[in-house]
Amino acid sequence: MDELILKDEEKIISKTQLYAPWKVLVVDDEEGVHQVTTLTLKDFTFDNRELTLLHAYSAKEALNHLQQHPDIAIILLDVVMESEHAGLNLVRKIRKDLCNSNVRIVLRTGQPGQAPEREVIQNFDINDYKTKTELTANKLFTLMYSTLRAYRDIITLEKSRKGLEKLIIASRGISSRSALAEFIRVTVEQLANLLNIEDTTIFSCRAEGYILIDQCLEVYSPDNPLGIYFINLTDLPADKKELMLEAISQQQNIFAKDKFVMYCANYNRVILFFAQINQPLSDLDVRLLNIFTENLIVTLENIHLNEAITGSQKEMIYRMGEVVESRSNETGNHVKRVAHYTELLALLVGLDKNEAELIKTASPMHDIGKIAIPDAILTKPGKLDKEEWKIIMTHSVRGHEILKQSTLMVMNLSAIIALTHHEKWDGTGYPEGLKGDDIHIYGRITAIADVFDALGSERCYKKAWPLDKILDLFKKERGKHFDPLLTDLFLENLDQFLTIRDKFVD
Repeated sequence: MDELILKDEEKIISKTQLYAPWKVLVVDDEEGVHQVTTLTLKDFTFDNRELTLLHAYSAKEALNHLQQHPDIAIILLDVVMESEHAGLNLVRKIRKDLCNSNVRIVLRTGQPGQAPEREVIQNFDINDYKTKTELTANKLFTLMYSTLRAYRDIITLEKSRKGLEKLIIASRGISSRSALAEFIRVTVEQLANLLNIEDTTIFSCRAEGYILIDQCLEVYSPDNPLGIYFINLTDLPADKKELMLEAISQQQNIFAKDKFVMYCANYNRVILFFAQINQPLSDLDVRLLNIFTENLIVTLENIHLNEAITGSQKEMIYRMGEVVESRSNETGNHVKRVAHYTELLALLVGLDKNEAELIKTASPMHDIGKIAIPDAILTKPGKLDKEEWKIIMTHSVRGHEILKQSTLMVMNLSAIIALTHHEKWDGTGYPEGLKGDDIHIYGRITAIADVFDALGSERCYKKAWPLDKILDLFKKERGKHFDPLLTDLFLENLDQFLTIRDKFVD
């Protein structure tokens, strides 16, 4: 008999299934109860899922099983085992100590007088009460159906709650992203977290009328986080290509048995999220992904609007910088070169891409205070006298005053740069005579960018310096006028700065 039971259990456990089996814990100190329960339920299925029976012969063993298997669906529990109330004490531990309110507990007793049904139902959080004599094979089947149905519904609600929590967290994490590449990267992470999906790849492309231009896809993949590559749509595996084309054609998410494509479109931009999954999606999963997609589309719209606003701000800042430069008979390319120099130097010193981009955007306003300087001084061809030089030096403070009242971050950064880009490392600069690290890093970066470009450009009061003379000055002024670390980075990476200079020739 034992050998037969073992083979039956192995058959139940080892059978290949699409879904994981339901776990049922049989707790009883009588071996015969375990044998009969196993034989009776050996062919039982519910919702296309079979059973895995776990066995415990004491409350202590049962507690160990529950700690190892928190997803046990049903406990068939004897009341009297190592003590008269061992089963009832176990119920308390399950509900209070383990905080497991999902598992369905069915008390089975051969001595109903020791645990009266009405008293037990009232005082203990159990789901059914049966005497062992009344649990015939048919009634056990009925009990399993009704109890598993209740457990399934509870788990579905619990998954819905957790899924919505994940959805809120995932959407919140993505909605704060303002750049498309960052949006895509974070979406991949949150998508995997949302459904524990593996092997996720993202394709991003521009489209017209939902037809891909040149059938080309820009690919973002977790396997290649630092790089982006391109692939022709026709070169994709047939099943992947078919699914993606269907999503583009129908302009909606497409779900298959072991993969899906999420379709997100905004203005002339189409982004497809392709995912390979290792088990079928539930109705809840599909609903969550559809809601998630709606949130992504809203975020894409916000990114588009942010790009438009940021582009307008950059354009405005460049134009204002060019106006100032034109008053000095200088070209607008000076502010463009300074902007790119500051971005490069910021990256070289270790600032992140976002901060480097902000410096690039803000630095063209470094001389905005010159708008308050009289033309006679600003465009004077010869050397300035002492009084004229004092007036020129006020442009740093004037620029700071013009910009500091703005609520825009980029204007606030511009104000810092305007005020500090003429300070010197040794404290002999103006307007405040700041020294060393007391000078804001943005001012120190812009100082190098501004002087390098100014010396190499022809001005109304001087000829352009040759490169070797400029480099000699930077070496001489290292640790005096300029931050020594930034100066070293500038000199060590001179080729990159010269490439920028040659790109924006006057």
